[in-house]
Amino acid sequence: MPDFIPMTAILFLFYTIFLGQIFYLSIYIPGKICSRVEYVMEQFPPEEYPKLYPSPYDRFAEESGKRKLRIFKGINYAIAIIGLVILQQMIMSDYRPAAQGGDEIFVLLYFFLQFIPIGYAQLKEYMQYKLMRATFTSKKRTADLSPRRLFDFVSPVYVGVAVVAYVGWLYMYLLSRDFGGQPHWEIYLTVFGMSGVQIMFVVNIARTLMGKKENPYQSYADQLRQIGAVIKIMLFASIGMSVFLTITQLVDQYDLEVFDPVLSSLYFQFCAVFGVGFAFKTMQVEKADFEVYRDDSAGASS
Repeated sequence: MPDFIPMTAILFLFYTIFLGQIFYLSIYIPGKICSRVEYVMEQFPPEEYPKLYPSPYDRFAEESGKRKLRIFKGINYAIAIIGLVILQQMIMSDYRPAAQGGDEIFVLLYFFLQFIPIGYAQLKEYMQYKLMRATFTSKKRTADLSPRRLFDFVSPVYVGVAVVAYVGWLYMYLLSRDFGGQPHWEIYLTVFGMSGVQIMFVVNIARTLMGKKENPYQSYADQLRQIGAVIKIMLFASIGMSVFLTITQLVDQYDLEVFDPVLSSLYFQFCAVFGVGFAFKTMQVEKADFEVYRDDSAGASS
């Protein structure tokens, strides 16, 4: 670690950024999830929009759903308190991040803890869509036959930046490796592992473009917005991972591993902002078409 960087500045930076991680992942995002669910339950009750609540989700719209949302918020608040306690213990124990790196593991473990309730909420949403597909009935099948092209949903600039970022990291990584001293299997494992993740992003984009929609009742306009959001999220994830790997490579090269916890926390917040946060902004629940979930028999009788 360079002597001209005061430890006080490093600690202030880390504590500030870690506080941001605590707030955004354990307070802000869970709050947005709950407010979206509460809005849907209040504005679109199961009596008028039964297709939105396949059993047993019809019971969720009652008092049990509000109770579960309170539990969900409480769990996330408890995780936020755990994060604050961790910070308090660091300050009281005169914590100093290791100059050789490695302390980012604690940031990673806390991120996993924060993601558990958010991941559970996403799993419940997936199960709801799965039940919708299982109970979906339509008298008239409709399909849009126009081909979906990648650049209809995203600018070629984003794709170009993703490719350049990945190639830049790969070039820098291979250039810095000592093929004479470092075991080759470590180099190959890193290259194939990171390249595999990038291929996964490409596969997910292709499946989003050509695959069937998860929600069978979703309107075509909402489906297009969702396709665009998912593609952008995959590209942001690709760019973010390449940039993060490049920065960590430079940090190791210039003996700045003391900043590893800071960089890890920033990266996790980047993933949250351009993942869940971007999805919230793009797929605003107030602008979604909920008429597709109305009771057909009620509409016919009127």
